[in-house]
Amino acid sequence: MVGKDELNPAQRKALSDFADMIAAAWFTAGIISPFFTKPKSAGEIIIFLLTGLLMTWVSLRWSLSLLEDLR
Repeated sequence: MVGKDELNPAQRKALSDFADMIAAAWFTAGIISPFFTKPKSAGEIIIFLLTGLLMTWVSLRWSLSLLEDLR
């Protein structure tokens, strides 16, 4: 695996944009989709919400960590 120090600024920005898209996908899947589907139980809704929030947060932190040295 390539470390972030081995990537040039354009590559790091592109990877950061990809991580942002992943965060948006997790937000959609975990937070928005339960409003349009019929979850089987309240527990399933909570699991969707918690998973969506956690994975959105992880993806955004990854994105920000890629950009922290760029100016």
